[in-house]
Amino acid sequence: MLDERKRSILRAIIENYVQTAEPVGSRTIARKHNLGVSSATIRNEMADLEETGYLQQPHVSAGRIPSDKGYRFYVDMLMEPHPFSRGEYIQIQKDIYSAYNGLEKAIYEAARLVSLLTQSIAVVVAPSTDDLVFKHLHLVTLDKNSVLATLVLQAGIVKNKLIRTEEELVSEEVQNISTALSRRLKGTTYRDLGPTIFAEVTRDFGEIGRILVELVLQGLMEEKEEQVYSSGTVNIFNQPEFRDPERAKSLLETLEEKDHLLRLLNAASKTSGVQVVIGHENEHNAMQECSLVTCTYYVGGDVVGILGAIGPTRMQYSRVVSAVGLVAASLSTLLTE
Repeated sequence: MLDERKRSILRAIIENYVQTAEPVGSRTIARKHNLGVSSATIRNEMADLEETGYLQQPHVSAGRIPSDKGYRFYVDMLMEPHPFSRGEYIQIQKDIYSAYNGLEKAIYEAARLVSLLTQSIAVVVAPSTDDLVFKHLHLVTLDKNSVLATLVLQAGIVKNKLIRTEEELVSEEVQNISTALSRRLKGTTYRDLGPTIFAEVTRDFGEIGRILVELVLQGLMEEKEEQVYSSGTVNIFNQPEFRDPERAKSLLETLEEKDHLLRLLNAASKTSGVQVVIGHENEHNAMQECSLVTCTYYVGGDVVGILGAIGPTRMQYSRVVSAVGLVAASLSTLLTE
């Protein structure tokens, strides 16, 4: 465990390096931070911090920069939350609420706000319908062989699907099936579905009922996969670490691969609340010069998605952690209401 002097020096080095992207020397720390010790003492402490893995020296003649271990200690032990003002908090809520016109618009706005507040790449995983509760199903006959199925899910998600069948449909019969099926599905999720529901509808409405149920559920389940939304990708080019085109290209290719991105986000958010994954803690090679800050968001008491920010390990952790947590909380409140 680090003593108070080493903690103060490590904090000072990280805060200077985050601001300048330049290695930090003992004279800089002595000049800019009133630590009450000489430059020589700071230099000795920095050597100890390097030996124990909290700092590293990119060049023999250069100052030190934080290692992943140093950032981890800072995030876990030294960092204080960024104090967003009440006015900023109210504006964030106002922006999300004013953009609300269904779940997708709210998620786009949440991603935009995270990107704007952190100057990082923002990513948001929308809920899979696997995890959302059925609220209402409505079937409308368009002609003798076509039905429009409208399904309303928790959090204001609306799914429409055009169903075509070779069986001739009677409008009144479809309406009866719609009412019964809506009543039967209400309060359940896709995970709850099973052969029982098919047996019940077939028993009550015969073969046409079974066909409609199968087609509705098959069509809607085709769209149940998680979707990933991003914003602020251009921000990565403003960071000195990614001025090398090949380095930036490798990261952007990873972010474009939905499966890779979902694995990263889901692995980072196995625990609810804000999580920080730093540098080589990321399994994907292209992400090992980056940090990922994520937070789960909710509908009621149920986790339904993940919101996060991706930037270089030299990120303003305090601000990013506070911003991601604040936007996630605002989005949760909106979706619950």
